Amino acid sequence: MNTKARFDQGYDVQHDGDRQIVTWQGDGLSWVAYVILPLGLLGLLPLFLTAFWFVPVILIGGLSFLVYLSFQSQSLTLTPTVIIKGGQEYDLAKISEFLIDNPMDTEVSVVAQPGMIIGGTGIAGASLAATGLMANAASSAVLAGSMAISRAAAKRRFRVRMRYGARVITLARNLKQDRAIALFDLLTRT
Repeated sequence: MNTKARFDQGYDVQHDGDRQIVTWQGDGLSWVAYVILPLGLLGLLPLFLTAFWFVPVILIGGLSFLVYLSFQSQSLTLTPTVIIKGGQEYDLAKISEFLIDNPMDTEVSVVAQPGMIIGGTGIAGASLAATGLMANAASSAVLAGSMAISRAAAKRRFRVRMRYGARVITLARNLKQDRAIALFDLLTRT
């Protein structure tokens, strides 16, 4: 027996006369952020016991706001002649193109550099060699973690934009590619 497939447009449309109010949710953070952010915040715990307690408070507040923005509900209004976004009306006749982009879609290449471990005889030489080895391992781990976060975040950073004269206006942000394509398709059909 077959089951009917669920049809999800990635957005909701409410009709109000000749106006269409289109709403959608941002796609949030990648799973890597849910692992890395708490670990990074744990590293800030010792600062709460010092005179610099305000530094982690500011960082946690800023990160919380960025997380909120990534899940934020977004909307725009379509009429037969204009698109309304953020209280601004944009004439359809003056829109030259719609585009999908990803600000994190830049290729980054990493080249390994040979490390140098300095050693010597005795306890001091072994200690120096161990310190150099641990510093090299730590920097490699940070680099690998940063690249994993960037790759995972890029999957949720698609934007739908329009060229309005000489300006490019962002209509939707923090989207996965499928939702961005669905909104693009809606806008290009109007």
